[in-house]
Amino acid sequence: MSDSEEIIEVDSSVLGTKDHWDSAYDRELECFKESGDVGEIWFGKSCLKTLCKEVSKLEGIRKEKCRVLDIGCGNGMTLIEMAKLGFKNLEGSDYSEKAIDLAKSIAEEEQFSFIKYFNDDISQSSIEDNYYDIIMDKGTFDAIALSEERDKMKLLYKQLVERTLSTANESLFIITSCNYTDQELKAYFLDDQKRFEFIQNVQYPVFKFGGSKGSSQTTLIFKKLK
Repeated sequence: MSDSEEIIEVDSSVLGTKDHWDSAYDRELECFKESGDVGEIWFGKSCLKTLCKEVSKLEGIRKEKCRVLDIGCGNGMTLIEMAKLGFKNLEGSDYSEKAIDLAKSIAEEEQFSFIKYFNDDISQSSIEDNYYDIIMDKGTFDAIALSEERDKMKLLYKQLVERTLSTANESLFIITSCNYTDQELKAYFLDDQKRFEFIQNVQYPVFKFGGSKGSSQTTLIFKKLK
């Protein structure tokens, strides 16, 4: 598939609705209170650890000063892992208030109270312009693509990322997806506006099945162009 080919979309799903995630995180919050179970970690613990470790090793990263946003943070486990690696300026946003409640509870339990979580909706976001050095997404773009208004929401998502990434430094956008291929993500974010430059992939363990090789997710790192 070439970079210019059209993205093939899947059908809309309840996974693209706020009601679904409110209910899901409400259950996970109750479960955490009862048993300490943090709930589902999207793409698994191995993917999470590999992703965060690779980000921490990127050239020019200053862990204590770098402003990081996890967009669509869910239970906040990505930022917990980043905190364990020494990052200090961490924020997570999600449109589900229940997700934010869960993320705050987990961060407090893990004694990472410096992580900031806040409620924010991409369709009417109040996130400050030109602020973050790194924006991370692990599954949020996938969920947006399952909504009934996917075209509108995907455009708002891209505009939000472009608007809120800092122009003072070589800021980074790091996206992990299981619904889109490398080529599809490049085709969407490396558009005619030339707001991003592709830097590298994050390499995950490769599985073998029926003579074929592959990975269950893909992570691309883009640099914002001034």
